[in-house]
Amino acid sequence: MTLFVRSAAVIILVALQAAPTIFADEQNVRFRGEATVNVVEVPVHVIDPATGEAVIGLTGDDFEIRENGSPQEVSNFAELWRSESDAAEEAALRPTAIPPDDQDIRTRTVELVYLLDLYLMNKEGRNRAVDGLVSSFRNGVPDGQNVSLVVYDGTLETLVDRSDDPRELLDALDEVRYMRSRGDQQTIALTQELAPSEVSGERDQSFYERRQRSREFIAELEKRVLRVGNAALATMARYATADGRRVLVMFTPGHPRTKWSPSYGAVDYVNAAAEYPVHDLWRDIAHEAADLGFTVYIVDSSGVRADFGSDVEVGITDTLDDSFDRGSVFRDQAELAIEPVTAVDPDFAFDPGGETQDLGNWLEQTRKSMMLLAATDTGGAAIFDTDVGAVVDRVNRALGHHYSLAYVADHSGDGKTHTIEVRVPAHPEYRVVARRAYVDQPAAVRSGRRIRSAMLFGADANPLGARVEVGEADSRFRLGAAGSKRVTVPLEIKIPYGRLDMIERGDRYSSTVWITLFAEDAAGNQSALSTHEQSITVAADRYREAVAKGYFSYRTGVEIEGGSQRVFVGLQEEVSGRTSIVPLEFGN
Repeated sequence: MTLFVRSAAVIILVALQAAPTIFADEQNVRFRGEATVNVVEVPVHVIDPATGEAVIGLTGDDFEIRENGSPQEVSNFAELWRSESDAAEEAALRPTAIPPDDQDIRTRTVELVYLLDLYLMNKEGRNRAVDGLVSSFRNGVPDGQNVSLVVYDGTLETLVDRSDDPRELLDALDEVRYMRSRGDQQTIALTQELAPSEVSGERDQSFYERRQRSREFIAELEKRVLRVGNAALATMARYATADGRRVLVMFTPGHPRTKWSPSYGAVDYVNAAAEYPVHDLWRDIAHEAADLGFTVYIVDSSGVRADFGSDVEVGITDTLDDSFDRGSVFRDQAELAIEPVTAVDPDFAFDPGGETQDLGNWLEQTRKSMMLLAATDTGGAAIFDTDVGAVVDRVNRALGHHYSLAYVADHSGDGKTHTIEVRVPAHPEYRVVARRAYVDQPAAVRSGRRIRSAMLFGADANPLGARVEVGEADSRFRLGAAGSKRVTVPLEIKIPYGRLDMIERGDRYSSTVWITLFAEDAAGNQSALSTHEQSITVAADRYREAVAKGYFSYRTGVEIEGGSQRVFVGLQEEVSGRTSIVPLEFGN
């Protein structure tokens, strides 16, 4: 049996094109010949496994960094502390390892964002997360930290924005206690979809029925995970421009749970490896997070589930970071003598030698595997522990000190995934924790993510004064759209020249605007982003007239399915960074 699903897009965006106006330059000249230097920064922790302590006092010459297997020259290097108090505390503990007092101690603020996934977490997981954070913040916010608190329960909401006031954080956490956690609702919904027939007490009468059922189940699973993943990316995009070390601590179970899972016969898996598409989704999110400069810690506050044999048989470890106490997560199962492993094979296939295989066991195993691999790709860790206070304290300790390495990549915005390897050649025994891969996204994609983030956080400002005119829907037959209740709706986006910060370049004035469209249905499913970089130019001798009464027109069309839909039109000006958002509502 092969488990797979193709994500259903809420809308399909058709060709985008600029419509000429009396002030638009028909040549549409682009002034983007300047060379772009892509400096890749890599935060690095170095741990001595003999002591479990961070290794300090290294220099840039001690490190070797490779991208896609090729050596890179370290162009920038710094040893950084979160605050002078952290450095002083280390000096008291290890005075021989601290640089002399006359040496400059460099500090860097940590931008720490806590994201609570109330969409998938159940009430118990939420309460553990809140209790743990409360116990940590009662002792104050560590020096050198700006803390933000964001919740997602189907919509994104910022409760605390870049604060070091523990009272503000504690008040916000008290508010979270009264928010609904929808994890139980997700569990009920998925369990009902998996439940056996009330008439026969059975389902899956044949191999084909079982395969189709699994596909349907994974499709529903993927939709829910995609919503959470988009929320995480939007949260990181919002804080991606903050100075300092950027860290996301995300409380989530990774995917919805079920109380019952079907069992399948061994014959179903002969020559049919099981695939888990959500695994790739989380790794894609991790690589985009690394591109945004974030280190991600994923915390499952529900801990280890004793009712799933995979926890015992596979021996998932709580984290891949040796600076954490691996044994703490298994404190209630110490008698099981679990052997920790570094990861689970993402291409794990069911064993055809057995009589049956519970889909739930496989999903639980793969859930932990995807979280481990995704978090560690950013230089962070996945942690499965009910003692959230201890987890937060360990994360804070890990963030007290790091090395910052940077190199100049030979590519910029190629959209490809690139691997990173950092070593300390003279000390192969040291454990080096750093991001392992990132996606070098084009500028258009990065701009689109920022615009989508602003949309999802409820921004509705329109400083560019953009207007969107909706034309008459075209419901004529279209190839591939028959029977799907899709109609094409033309849009015309108008931007007044007087609102743009246009730069004089010889005999022309020019500006660049990123135009982004995406849609969301009533259930929260989102379409893919469609972003276009549009250069706008006006001849110098017509510039004053254009500013006085002209506008730039941009025409596009969207293909919309039946049901309630929201289409977001976002515009971001490159020079000023100003963003306009225009939401459009479409009904049945």
